[in-house]
Formats: sequence, structure tokens, C-alpha cells
Amino acid sequence: MIDINAPEFLQSANKFGIKLGLDRMLTLLEKLGNPEKSLSAIHVAGTNGKGSVCAYCAGMLAWEGKKVGLYTSPFLERFSERIRILDGREGLLAWERDDAYGEIDHDSLFRLTDLVREKVDEMLTEGLEHPTEFELVTAVAFLYFAEQNCDVVVLETGLGGRLDSTNVIEKPLACIITALGYDHMDRLGDTLPEIAAEKGGIIKEGCPVFAMDTHQAAVPDEDAEEAAATLASIAYEKDAPLKWIRKNEAVRITQDLAGQRFFFDNMEFRIRMHGAYQLENASLAILAMSSFVSEDALHEGIAHVMWKGRLEVLSQDPTVILDGAHNPQGITSFCAFAEEMPLLQKMRPCEVIMGVMADKDVEGMLNILIERWCVPLSRITLVTPDQKRAMRAAELRHAWDDALKRSKSFYNSGSCMYNAREKLAFVDDAETACRSAIARARRNRAPLYVIGSLYLLGEVRSVILEELRKSEKSGET
Repeated sequence: MIDINAPEFLQSANKFGIKLGLDRMLTLLEKLGNPEKSLSAIHVAGTNGKGSVCAYCAGMLAWEGKKVGLYTSPFLERFSERIRILDGREGLLAWERDDAYGEIDHDSLFRLTDLVREKVDEMLTEGLEHPTEFELVTAVAFLYFAEQNCDVVVLETGLGGRLDSTNVIEKPLACIITALGYDHMDRLGDTLPEIAAEKGGIIKEGCPVFAMDTHQAAVPDEDAEEAAATLASIAYEKDAPLKWIRKNEAVRITQDLAGQRFFFDNMEFRIRMHGAYQLENASLAILAMSSFVSEDALHEGIAHVMWKGRLEVLSQDPTVILDGAHNPQGITSFCAFAEEMPLLQKMRPCEVIMGVMADKDVEGMLNILIERWCVPLSRITLVTPDQKRAMRAAELRHAWDDALKRSKSFYNSGSCMYNAREKLAFVDDAETACRSAIARARRNRAPLYVIGSLYLLGEVRSVILEELRKSEKSGET
């Protein structure tokens, strides 16, 4: 996604693609005076849940009174979302009220980008390779966090861990490994143990490590056990104490559209985010932060955090939920959330907007949706996200047709997917599709779900909010 308000130099570097390795990053940072060496960091890697875990950690640290830098990717609506500072408790509460709060300001972003560009020009003059887009943005983030004297920085890896450009942090305060899964296998390996080895590459000598039980992922037990052994071996070699969040350690008390309450470590917590996997993400963050913040910060920090686009309830009247379920694990979590919420199953037939990237496991995603969809269905509108890797809406329609033909649910009149083929529509323009869908949702008092690529969510989130505000002003429901 392109943001016209962000430096063209950074965004145009996408043409250099994804190139794992640390040499370019180390050279660039040395020319910039090694700003990363002044940072105290929490380093987070994994396949799923990285953004949420980073947000939880940042929230707890901010409630403790720390000035917290938060570096995440990708962005949904604004490039500046990737680099944010939460200055203590007031900063966290301000972020809760305004999701744009704390983002790097325009002047700083462009000024620091100019500085990075000067050093890149030096590299090119010396015959060195041009850094990638992620490396450039990471360098800007390090400069900004160092310049702003952050007490601690929470860093999300971009891809993998061992060769990720964030992995120049020599002595992190803690390393966190979130849920593992099969993604980016062309770069990280064909097996879960290989992927675990790449993620575990962020583990440093003597640094405490906090990891999600590998059995949490929808993978064969043998693969999960081998992946766990791989992480344990890396931690042992690095003399890094390793603690796990085991399956079912977090026990839900209640869940509604406002969020969840749960027990973990003999304490009760509440979070605004939804889905069973968020209980695990929150618990992992709590475990990691328990040595750094007070018990009050553990409870209040996570209670005020929201992470856009992850089972995000934008409205309760009408019910509008956005979820960046962009791989089979994400789709499984979305379906599990619907299964756990009887309220959704009692609502009127819903509107669905879906758009995906062509390089994802679309067949696996559709198979799960067809077999596990459990809420009344009115229409599924397939769209083409505004991204070069996007699957065209018409092609996604063909994929749905093929998946439905293979599925027994298509012939089962008791299934919510019965006759789903007749409920499929496709519109290339996502914004047009969303405006029409929310109008129908309001008119029919029906829920609207937007699922699939995070690029899609970033494209339409502001459109949906605009339409919701219009309905509020006009007195509609």
C-alpha cells in the first residue's frame, strides 16, 4: 500500500524487494552513528500475533510510566503507524482514544529520511548494495527512538528473525517468540523446525526468552514437538532462560463484543481484543513483562490496548468486524471466534467483504471457511485489494467455485454455506463494495464482516468509519 503522505524515497525502495541479511543494515547503521546501540529493546518474532503482543507489551510498559517506542509492520492506513511513541500512562490513554496518537510526526519522518538517504548515497558511491525498504524504515525508526530518548523500544521483526534487519540489537531486554505457522516458506524453510530456527535467531546470549507453545499452531504434533526442541536448543546454546506459555493456561471467563475477561497465573485480566488466540497473546506478553512492570501495569496496560484489524469491532450497531485473517491460521481463528459468540449466530444474515493476496494459501483458507462458517449468510462480496500481489476478485470467485464443488457442506442444507455459490458476488473496487455493503447492513440491521488481507483492511477501514459517522449524524441505526 502507498501513502502519499510518506517519503517517496522509503516507499519506492519496495522495488528492491525482500532480501534477508544483515550486512546492508549494519553498514547503514554504522554510517548513521549506530543509534540502535543506545536503545533498550524488547524483540518480538513469530508467525502470528506479533503485532498484538508488541502492542500489549508497549501498553504495560507505558502504564508503568515508561516512554515506549513501538515499531511494527505493515501499516493499515498511514505509513506513520509503523513508528510510534507512547509517553507513559497518558500516552497509552491518548492512543486508546485516537489510534493515530503517538505516530512519528511528518517533519521528523522526512528529516530523518533525508539523513538516511544521504548515507545510502554514500553506500552506493562505494559500490555497495542499496538497502531494502524495510531496512530503510528500520533505520529511521532507530534514529527517531534514540533522538526521542525512549526508555524502552518494542521491536517487531519484519520477516523471520535471524536475518531480519531488526536483529542488529545486540543485548535485548527480552526476546519473545509468538505462535509459529507455515508462512513465507520460500524464505524461511519448508518445515516448522526450520521456521522455528529462523525465528529463534533473535535469541541472544543470556537474554530471557518467552515463547508460545508450538502446539498452539494448527500443525501436526510431531512438527510442533520438533519446533519446540529447536527453540529450546537455541536457548540452551545461548544460555538464555526460556519460559513457555502452555496450551490452555489462559482460561476465558467471559467474552462479548466489548472484549474478554480471563484468568492467567492466578489473576484476572480484561482485554478489548477478541478471539481465543488473543488470550494466549496477552498471556505471553504478561509473562514477558512481569519482570519489568508492576502488577497494576500488567492489568491496566493490556486493558487499554487495541490493535487495528485483528477481530476489531468497529461498531456494535450495526455490528461491523474487521479481521486480517490472511492465512489458514487466521481464518481458523476467525471461525473459532464466530463459534464462540452465540450472539453472532443469532443475528440476521450477514454481509461479508473478502479480498486476499494471490501468494497466500487461498485454497486452504476457503476450505476452512466453507467447513466452519457458522453464522447466517446473506452475501459474500469478493474484491481486489489495491496491491500488486492481490488476487483479482474474479479469480477469487473461481477459487470459491472450485472449493464449494469439493465441499460436502455445499450439499448439506444444514450448513450456513448451503447454496453459497448463489450468494457470491465480485466487485474489483473495494471501496465501492464496502459502501454498498454497509448500506445494506444498516438497512437490514445485519452484521458486516471484512476479512482477508491487511492491505484490504487498510484500504477500507476509514471508508467504513466514514459511513458509520454519516449514519450517526443522520440518526440512522
